[in-house]
Amino acid sequence: MCIRDRYRPVPLVQKFVGIIEKNVAKQRDKFNAVCYEHCVKSLKQGNQVMVFVHARNETAKTARALSQLAELNGNTNLFSTVEDPQYDTAARRAEKSRNQIVRELFATGFGCHHAGMLRSDRNLVESLFAQGMIRVLVCTATLAWGVNLPAHTIVIKGTKIYKPEKGGFDELSMLDVMQMFGRAGRPQFDTSGEGIILTTHDKLNYYLAMTNHQMPIESQFTKRLPDNLNAEIVLGTVSNVEEATRWLQYTYFHHRVLKNPLVYGVAYDAQLDDPNLEQYRRSLIKSAAETLHKANMIRYVERSGVLAVTDLGRVASHYYISHETVDMYNRGMHAQMDEAQALGMVSESNEFAQVKVRDEDMKEMDKILAESCKLEVMGGIENVHGKVNALMQAHISRTQIESFSLVSDSNFVNTSSGRLLRALFEISLKRGMSQLAAMFLNLSKCIEHQMWEWQHPLRQLGQLKGELLYKLENPRNGKVLSVERMAEMPGREIGHMLNHPKAGDVVKQAVNRFPKLGLEVTMQPITRTVLRVEVVLTPQFEWQDRVHGSVQPWWIWVEDAENEHLYHTCLLYTSPSPRDS
Repeated sequence: MCIRDRYRPVPLVQKFVGIIEKNVAKQRDKFNAVCYEHCVKSLKQGNQVMVFVHARNETAKTARALSQLAELNGNTNLFSTVEDPQYDTAARRAEKSRNQIVRELFATGFGCHHAGMLRSDRNLVESLFAQGMIRVLVCTATLAWGVNLPAHTIVIKGTKIYKPEKGGFDELSMLDVMQMFGRAGRPQFDTSGEGIILTTHDKLNYYLAMTNHQMPIESQFTKRLPDNLNAEIVLGTVSNVEEATRWLQYTYFHHRVLKNPLVYGVAYDAQLDDPNLEQYRRSLIKSAAETLHKANMIRYVERSGVLAVTDLGRVASHYYISHETVDMYNRGMHAQMDEAQALGMVSESNEFAQVKVRDEDMKEMDKILAESCKLEVMGGIENVHGKVNALMQAHISRTQIESFSLVSDSNFVNTSSGRLLRALFEISLKRGMSQLAAMFLNLSKCIEHQMWEWQHPLRQLGQLKGELLYKLENPRNGKVLSVERMAEMPGREIGHMLNHPKAGDVVKQAVNRFPKLGLEVTMQPITRTVLRVEVVLTPQFEWQDRVHGSVQPWWIWVEDAENEHLYHTCLLYTSPSPRDS
């Protein structure tokens, strides 16, 4: 499969600019100056411009640099949209944004866009650019891959991109270049598009050659083959090596390896002896199976080729956890873990490998460590694991993060940490480790509800104001009012205890809605070794859809607390009766 220009509905004019300057600071200024020149040229023709950069914090830096150059050269009127009839309406929309940089840049006719911004801010910027209220949009490749938002002129500023897996910078792939160029030209409005690459002079010939030779799209499937194989085993579509070898034959990877075997490390002679590369595919499957077997995600019998799923592999597949992370959990989990060690282990997950430690974030990270982290951050915040750990605790503490890049990192960490903690909870259940399961369940709920375990349970409902929650957690007599105690008290007495008589009924209403179950247990011996346990659960709270949703889940387990042995676990759901609905 190759990317070819003839598929474009609008012709594309491609320009390549090489920067000779070697000094880093002067080179950066030169990139900005050349980028500014192309922006001005396009704007004078009445077109909009997209400038692609390769770091989230670089979007705001580049936009500000271009705005300053426009001011120095007296061209601010080219970028400004103040005279547009819709400007006042657009300005009011921009002022409502919680992102200070979005508000600041809009006044100059610029905008920025990257995956670290809130969805509402990204939608706002996209809408303003589509309306023509933003003349120049500085963005990352996220916009090229995920949003259909074209412009006449596309400028790719620099071709060095950081690759976390390599621990350094690498050249932008031709696939990414063509994807960015794909934003140039609107079939309904433009008769042509313009794509401009700004790179260093030594890489100029490289990108010229790649464009002219029409670079094929190669498969990266083998990098995640163990995880994909585990998913197929869990689904039941693959149960042995032979079936897995046939399954691999239906992938795009197999198509490409037959077309271009040398790229995948297959010798020319090997293809002559085995035209369909069946032995090569079988060797890949066996290697992936051995990797999964070592991580206890499957049972692999080498002699018969049988591939059988395990509880660990099933949990990893359901929660989209990589085999590297599972292997690390196998080595790190133990029954004596505390909360600090648990968060430390989660922060070392392979899913957070792309998080970077930036010098400009260290001042705010120190503040987060001092004010928001209630548990020890093992190893400090100078490394990726410590940063992830601190951001998880900041999320639980509901800390307001100011740094643009830290907001982005925090959003990514928080969306993954809850999923990983839920997976660890199920792994602990499968292993019969009741105390560890309870700890991981509590931590996952801390992430979901943004509250610590020792804070008042009524915080979870989201119905009480901060003043009432503070009084509940900091009573005058030093005795915290538990939900159980308040359930037996009238609202007037609760208000008196909180020194807020009018709030008593409000708190009592929240107590009545707090999920709780009545428990009745009957045990009957069947034989000397078999005991029948009958459990009757009765919901004892007022149902409200806004608080509880359509169903309320409950984990029930029977354990031997002295020996920490789980006899039975199950997940139950309660829902409102027709009368309550």
